[in-house]
Amino acid sequence: MATDNTVIVPNLQSDGSVRTQNLGMAGLISQESAIAANEQIQTLNQLRGEMIDYIRLRLGDQIVDVELDKEHYELAIKQALAKYRQKAQNAVEESYAFLDLIPNVQEYIMPSNIMEVRQIFRRGIGSTTGTTASQFEPFASGYLNTYMLVAGRVGGLVNYELFTAYQELAMKMFGGYINYSWNRVTKKLTLMRKIPYDGGTPVTMTALTAASTEINGIITITLPAPATTFQSNLAVGSSIYIQNCPVSGYSGQYRIATIDSTKTVITVLATQPLAASSVTGNNLAGATFFIPEPFYDGNALESVLLWCYNHKPDSMLLSDPQVYPWLQEYALAFCKTILGQARGKFASIAGPQGGTTLNGAALLAEAETEMAKLEEELKNYVDGSQPLTWITG
Repeated sequence: MATDNTVIVPNLQSDGSVRTQNLGMAGLISQESAIAANEQIQTLNQLRGEMIDYIRLRLGDQIVDVELDKEHYELAIKQALAKYRQKAQNAVEESYAFLDLIPNVQEYIMPSNIMEVRQIFRRGIGSTTGTTASQFEPFASGYLNTYMLVAGRVGGLVNYELFTAYQELAMKMFGGYINYSWNRVTKKLTLMRKIPYDGGTPVTMTALTAASTEINGIITITLPAPATTFQSNLAVGSSIYIQNCPVSGYSGQYRIATIDSTKTVITVLATQPLAASSVTGNNLAGATFFIPEPFYDGNALESVLLWCYNHKPDSMLLSDPQVYPWLQEYALAFCKTILGQARGKFASIAGPQGGTTLNGAALLAEAETEMAKLEEELKNYVDGSQPLTWITG
């Protein structure tokens, strides 16, 4: 997490879903997913190696000395991919991803390969107070309408049309649609509402003290022994709450900074000035230590569907028979610019019989012509991109 109210979402999983996690969870990946990821990396390295060999031989390597190093070839391939993603529609694909919503969190940092979030879909028609709205499954309703309602020759498709119109109106009125903003640079998805959550387990504290009353001071929380099941699951980074504390400054959400082996002594950092360095007597009895129940890995508070556009991975672009030739020709032209810049520093090299004349200027002119031609080819959709459609307005 970047802040208490911002969640960083890990990269897309092998099943195409995005899962959130808190600081206390390690990312889990199955053995099959790990094998698939390794195979993809090996394929990508092989494709890059083949492209580097193509560029080297086209530049005359093994016949003459080509002054480029491996880093230059890698830079050329990287720039070819960057230029293609900037210019070509075929560099982006439509995708769907599941996002687990975290209680009272509005901001989510999405993976860097997601370029646009077009819409957010919820499972129900929405609710103004929570996420327990009525569920609606259109295929089941279509089956009911076709095979049961029509049997009595009453209603038919008209009933189905009226029900879907009712559902759409209910979603508009009761939160079925989630308004959001998307920043394609920071990859921040900001929801215009907080998903409420009241689940969790209250625990009575036996002591609550602070090293100082200032912000970021250390607060020590002592819990009953032996530790309960919920206490035993706590770890550094877990989210906890202190609620209903009569002493000002203590109530709020915290991240555990340290925790002892018995899971009974916890320290957190104060997020606001404290009215006193300790809470005792009736004030302590009125306060509650609150452990949120887990809401991740299949037990999410609510899982929504994101309609996204994301960059195709490098391995997919390099494996595309329509894209690969364009990329290798652009990378070759970029390497010529590097060589041209280097050889252009000197007009010739001194040697016997007048020395050697370098072709720096010729390489630069040739590279500029080739790059312009390649960018023009993208306008003619030689890479398989879809042409522009009609635009009215």
